[in-house]
Amino acid sequence: MSIKKENAFKQLNIDFNNYSSLVLQQLKSLEKIVNTAETTIPEEVYNNIKAVEKEIDKYEVKLSDDVISIIMLYSPVASELRQIIAYYRISLNIERIGDKIINVVKYINRIENPKMYIGFAETISDILTISISMVEKSLLAFTNNDLDYAIWTIKNDDVVDELNHSFIKKAIKKNSAKIKTQEELSEFIYLRSIVSNIERIADNATNIAEAAIYSIEGKDVRHKKTINKKDN
Repeated sequence: MSIKKENAFKQLNIDFNNYSSLVLQQLKSLEKIVNTAETTIPEEVYNNIKAVEKEIDKYEVKLSDDVISIIMLYSPVASELRQIIAYYRISLNIERIGDKIINVVKYINRIENPKMYIGFAETISDILTISISMVEKSLLAFTNNDLDYAIWTIKNDDVVDELNHSFIKKAIKKNSAKIKTQEELSEFIYLRSIVSNIERIADNATNIAEAAIYSIEGKDVRHKKTINKKDN
């Protein structure tokens, strides 16, 4: 590998780590918000989350440019190309996770009557906790070439899906007869949207894990229902 190519890969990795750190920071901020079960988010916290989201967007653009530059200038070999493609796929999913975090914060902030939200705060926290772990482990799967973390992440997507479906059933059963006003209907929609966006965070973590497997082994496991270690 030439010095220029090596330096380009090093810079790509530095930018990627900074990018990943920002989205993990956002997830921890969201976790603190959800764990308080409060629907009024302090202005300072809200503004900080929005500011970090802008940085995430900038990094996504920079990483895309870095990937294109490396392909155009340095003619990467097959293993390097797989890694570069994985960087690109993962960077897109990190940006989408950032968007979902902003969506959750906005929906929480719109809730005026927190009674319904408080009743499901623990369930929402549980789903978010698993989703955050999935993001963390999927990123480690890529940076550390760890297949076990990638497989763990993909398998836990089913856990989040099941929790989400269970939440929907409970929420409908518990509140359908009580929803009588437009305000109550809006609160229910916000609640459902919060959980839906958290579920999408888990989905994006799964996409990252799949990209990690592609980088490590050259296998495209997207859209496959189950993954066993024997198959890898």
